[in-house]
Amino acid sequence: MKPSRERGFALLIVLWSMVLLALMITTLLANGRTAITLAGNVRDAASAGARADGAINEALFHALATGAQHWAPDGSWHDLPEGVRVRVTTLGGLINPNLASTNLLAGVLQACGADEAQAKRLAAAIIDWRSPPLSEAAETARAQTYRRARLKFSPPGTAFSDLAELKDVLGMTPALLQAMLPYMSLYQTDDPDPALSSPLVRRALELANDPGALHDGYRGSFPTVEIEAEAGPGRAMVHRHGVFSLAGTDSPHPYSVMQLGGG
Repeated sequence: MKPSRERGFALLIVLWSMVLLALMITTLLANGRTAITLAGNVRDAASAGARADGAINEALFHALATGAQHWAPDGSWHDLPEGVRVRVTTLGGLINPNLASTNLLAGVLQACGADEAQAKRLAAAIIDWRSPPLSEAAETARAQTYRRARLKFSPPGTAFSDLAELKDVLGMTPALLQAMLPYMSLYQTDDPDPALSSPLVRRALELANDPGALHDGYRGSFPTVEIEAEAGPGRAMVHRHGVFSLAGTDSPHPYSVMQLGGG
């Protein structure tokens, strides 16, 4: 091979080596930037999560406090430092389908748009869903009724574990379910308190005409509340929510956690 060709071939090898080296360096830099970004996101999310958890605890303190430090469980947002906000909402004005009487369930169904006959049928079906069958024959008949209606599930004979199960109740329509859900809660531990209820729930109580569904509040105890906290900023926005039963500051256990989640 002539010297000029040897030099050209050597130059080509050097150029290809430099291109390969540049590509490797670019890839390493890109991977490094990605790793730094991911680490920053994880750090920001962890920080936001810790601040949201702190806001939940602060809200519990204010919900149990008296005087000027007390926060009313009215759903109002409270702004805290570092882009955090939190609110406390009472569940005392909601209806628990696992506890409500037939009359109260029929009342809320009517208040949500069902006619009286439809409301009574649906209320009976909700009670039937959560009630154990009286006999094996009754269970078989119930299952056959649901199969004839081409429904996927038959009543389990146990309490509702999720409000979404209401959609599987015989006769339930999507429109009625959508109208009902904002006024229902599985964590409410008593009949709805009219003083804490929305106009629709108060109307349901009137339609129920059930003395057992109307009383003077929580008989001295504190309501069940939902607490929501949001912490940011940006892509690291974290939302935490929980349901708590408040027993009061005089109790050995001022509150108990009924549900806690979010991310």
